[in-house]
Amino acid sequence: MYCTKCGKRSNPKNMFCSECGQKKNVSEPVLDKEQVPQPQNGIEIPDTQSESNQTADKKTLRPNVSIRLLLSIATVLLIVGVIGLWYWNSDKTPFNIQVTIGSNEASTTETNKNTMVTAEEVHTVVGSSNVESKPAFIQVNQVDSSNYEKGEVDIYFSLFADAEFTNPIDSPSLIQDMFKVNGLPVSYVSQVNNIDTVSVDLVMDKSGSMMDPPNGSMNRSKMELVRNAAIEFLENVPDQAKGTFGLLTFSSFAPEIADIAFNSNRKQIVSYLSTLESDNGRTALYDSLTKALYDTNVQVGPKYIIAFTDGIDSQDSDYGSSSQSVIELSKQLGIPIYTIGFGDTSTELQWIAEETGGSYFSIHEEENLQLELQNIYENVFQKYVKQYKLTYRPDQNVSPGEEFPIALQMESPDYTAQTSTLEFIRKIETTAIQAMNGLFEYQVNYANAVNNLDFSLVSNNVNRDSDFYNNLKIRIEKDYVSSYNQGSPKIIDPLENYRTESIEQQADGSYKIEFFKLFPLELNQEKVFEADLNTYTVKEDPYSGKWQVSAFGRSECSIYKNESDPGSSCKNVNGTTKLYSQNPWTRN
Repeated sequence: MYCTKCGKRSNPKNMFCSECGQKKNVSEPVLDKEQVPQPQNGIEIPDTQSESNQTADKKTLRPNVSIRLLLSIATVLLIVGVIGLWYWNSDKTPFNIQVTIGSNEASTTETNKNTMVTAEEVHTVVGSSNVESKPAFIQVNQVDSSNYEKGEVDIYFSLFADAEFTNPIDSPSLIQDMFKVNGLPVSYVSQVNNIDTVSVDLVMDKSGSMMDPPNGSMNRSKMELVRNAAIEFLENVPDQAKGTFGLLTFSSFAPEIADIAFNSNRKQIVSYLSTLESDNGRTALYDSLTKALYDTNVQVGPKYIIAFTDGIDSQDSDYGSSSQSVIELSKQLGIPIYTIGFGDTSTELQWIAEETGGSYFSIHEEENLQLELQNIYENVFQKYVKQYKLTYRPDQNVSPGEEFPIALQMESPDYTAQTSTLEFIRKIETTAIQAMNGLFEYQVNYANAVNNLDFSLVSNNVNRDSDFYNNLKIRIEKDYVSSYNQGSPKIIDPLENYRTESIEQQADGSYKIEFFKLFPLELNQEKVFEADLNTYTVKEDPYSGKWQVSAFGRSECSIYKNESDPGSSCKNVNGTTKLYSQNPWTRN
């Protein structure tokens, strides 16, 4: 110890300093050498207390510096480890990442370019590189070009994991940035069951052949099997599913009004179906499909038709349509048709389904018919409620009725898919569709009126203020009745072929529709075929709102004995003898 007076070492047991003899102050602390002030001899005494405090602070800081250094090193090692893991698992490096020790920033180098990369961006690159996108397959179900003029086209499609379209992919995380149409970005993507109501028109054959059992080992008729399957389908549709349903039954003639208009009351349709029986008539399949297309067209959102028929004598009673005209109308309206038939494959049913974007199902004798029919209804409906809707802006201007291309691409973190270039027809305007529907109804009712010698059956389809109305009335009620009384009745036979050649709106709002039809007839006790190129003027009645025929003309007409016959001119057809200028047998 040291004396506080003179600074000399002193025995702590002594009360007086052995050097200076001064009495020690016991209340004062006994200092170590570093703390003892220097003697008061003119020399400045250093502030040893301050130095001591600084030394203590330095000792306290040493642990904190070590912790910070260790944390920095650990952070750097973690970043280097993540980058190394990414580099090890990736096939190619989109950019190089360099980490500078001792710096809080990471410098990145792209080919001849420096780019700053945040930790979040590094995580994104690493995560996406570890998972390779799987191939997927897009099935376009429907294209709605109603708003083409406004710059919008809706595409309804399903996504599958296989090229056979049997394993659907349910991916609600799809967003518009993952899609392109014709190489252009899209404006909207969503699942259908969240935004739209699916409209289903059930078209059911109740002709006489439906009274027969499908095979010799079954007692139940085809009518009963179809009826029960449709009922079971409607009863099993989930309550939360947004579905609206219509029902159209047919035999010899397509009905002017559907049995049940589109509505969401499935119980009403089930009650009606439970009492449905065959009426022993013929099979007006194509006329009925045409009627169903016009009815379904007015529905908003995704829509399709399921048609069931045994396919027997399908052309026995079609007066306003053919298989070709059904396909053309379906493409114009953008409505797929699914066909279901018993027994052997029907070429016409299969052709209609494939050409319109639907599917054909053939029910064979050895299968469980009831279960198979139910599966068909369920699978088709589920496909539509689980599909997606995409909206894009077309980059080319095409006129109504003309084709436009669609090539759909998808790239998501999980899947990549691409369609080939598909061709679709821009939908014609609503009033033109209504005019075409008016002409179709006239054709069907005209045949019915002539065959039954009853003008009233077609009178509502003819404009009363036109000369054509009076001329047709005289022809049916006088000329055709007179021919019937003389033993040579006028008979309108079902069409063999039919197609609309053109439709053009006139200055007064009416439409001039040019169309071709080929039909059989008896001439000089020999069966021949007549090919006509006709022109009808169709006008809207201001009181009823119906589109009615106001004028008729024929510019070309030929008679053929068979498909190899070059044809001869018709005689006395509105003063013209011009041969039909195209091939009447072709479908296109």
